Amino acid sequence: MLLDGLRPVHLVTVAAATTLFSAVLWHFYARSGSLLPGPAWLTVVVLLVLAVLVLWGGWQVRRYQHGRHDKDFTVLRAARALRLAQAGAITGAVVVGWFLGHLAILLPDRDLTPYARQLVPLGVLIAAGVVLSVAGLLAQHWCRLPKDPRDGAAT
Repeated sequence: MLLDGLRPVHLVTVAAATTLFSAVLWHFYARSGSLLPGPAWLTVVVLLVLAVLVLWGGWQVRRYQHGRHDKDFTVLRAARALRLAQAGAITGAVVVGWFLGHLAILLPDRDLTPYARQLVPLGVLIAAGVVLSVAGLLAQHWCRLPKDPRDGAAT
């Protein structure tokens, strides 16, 4: 993806752009006269399962780098774990942005009972998106190769 990997600033940018996009879409949806739909709790479960899988993949690479070799571990598997970590981080940022946009449109009318009931689930979903992003960044860090001391030496 990127030579130096994903950084938090990249994820904040993705989340901000998605928040803007989501807020515009939900604004037009609400102007059509429909109430905003409530988020599904299953989404939280899926995001947390993805976070665990991302961490597990990164942990396998970390174990390999620290000398615990599995006979079926390959470089391709390590590369896939890195891509999974980066994809998980970006997905978490998109989820955060999407539900922040939903929350931004919902907050002015939070006195309505259907909207008041959505505040806690939206907060939990935003937190689950942050967890997935952090898990992706951590797994990406675990997939990083140690510095080669010969790279810095002058020849």
